[in-house]
Amino acid sequence: MRNKTVEFAGKKIRVEEKRIGELEKIVAELFPESKGNIQKIDLGKLLEQAGFDLLYKKLPVIFPDITEEDVKNAYMSELEALIEVFIEVNFQGIKRLIKPLMNLIQAGLQQK
Repeated sequence: MRNKTVEFAGKKIRVEEKRIGELEKIVAELFPESKGNIQKIDLGKLLEQAGFDLLYKKLPVIFPDITEEDVKNAYMSELEALIEVFIEVNFQGIKRLIKPLMNLIQAGLQQK
């Protein structure tokens, strides 16, 4: 299991790799209309809601150690670092596999 610690609003937040089922639950809680399916997230609707209030409500779902007050006291650079670490810890393997997988698919399509 991968994990990293990042500083956010004066707190050390440990970001631990989530199981696939846990990620699905987070997606379902963040975007109820998706029912956990990433493909069903309405990005247009999300952009309409974009604002600080969205951060106050959504970040504690992903990071239970963070409160609304922590979000208010954080720097944008800390937010960026926190999200980057979350993606790195949970999706690093997928990012490494995408290119070889795409090459394999292309090779298969060229053989047909």
